[in-house]
Amino acid sequence: MSKNYIKYPIAFHKQSEKLIGISDVTDENKTELICLECKENFVAVRKHQTPHFKHKPNSKCKGNVETYIHWITKEVFKEIKEIELPEIFIHNLTENQREKFNNQVNLLIKHNVPENLQIKFRKNLKKNISESGIFQIEKIETEKEYKTTIGNVRIDIVITINNQEVFIEPFFSNQIDDFKRRKLILLERPTLAIDLLTFIDRFDYQYNLENLKDYLISKKGKNWISNRERKIEKYRLEYINYVSEEIKRQHNDFKLNNLKLKKITELESEINVLEKKIRPTKDKIWKLKHEISEIKNELGIRDYEF
Repeated sequence: MSKNYIKYPIAFHKQSEKLIGISDVTDENKTELICLECKENFVAVRKHQTPHFKHKPNSKCKGNVETYIHWITKEVFKEIKEIELPEIFIHNLTENQREKFNNQVNLLIKHNVPENLQIKFRKNLKKNISESGIFQIEKIETEKEYKTTIGNVRIDIVITINNQEVFIEPFFSNQIDDFKRRKLILLERPTLAIDLLTFIDRFDYQYNLENLKDYLISKKGKNWISNRERKIEKYRLEYINYVSEEIKRQHNDFKLNNLKLKKITELESEINVLEKKIRPTKDKIWKLKHEISEIKNELGIRDYEF
């Protein structure tokens, strides 16, 4: 990451209540551009190798890069009409969901897949239980507070898709802590975390509104924190059916594997029979060699190996 990073490539225009990138600043709108953190006017530095906004000297703004990218993200979301929601992976499930899921899958594999193929079969199964998809956003709210049995929780962004709320929690350096995660699980809403640090690292702080909007719309940097129990149950049943179909599809391979294992057993059995037959001869040969060695020692004859 460059030491000379641009902290403020985007400002908020008071009159239009919209974000404006440094490349869109004009003599007409430059006096209406503010920092949403402190509400102070930004100075647009346009005649610069890397144009940017900055606070005036002696600014009292207590914001930082993290709070800045957070409020920009929330403002950008107000203009987004659709979003790509990522797959739900097995590792996205809660501990209880994952335990129930794995127990059922492992039981199915144990009873239907040859033991020597179980590790390979399990490794080749898909790791997601749902597919990604693009959805229309019907409504967007920010900084919305909810009550739970263990305390209130404020959600950064709440979008409505198909009449159902989806929580979105952007993070920079501090991810969602366990206590907040417990509250989110209690609320039974699909919750996505968005990694803003990855975005910043990619553009080295020299990003624009279009870059950020594209990132927020895509499934990049998104990770499921929790989901509705009913939805997870639906996906669990679908995944079990998928595993069953994979077992059926590989049935001939399993059958051939069993035939080969049977052949190995037969050959090993035949070898055992032959070894029993030749064991007396091998023992007699060993005794004769030992007797020859003793006689040679008595005669002072040494065997040399080169």
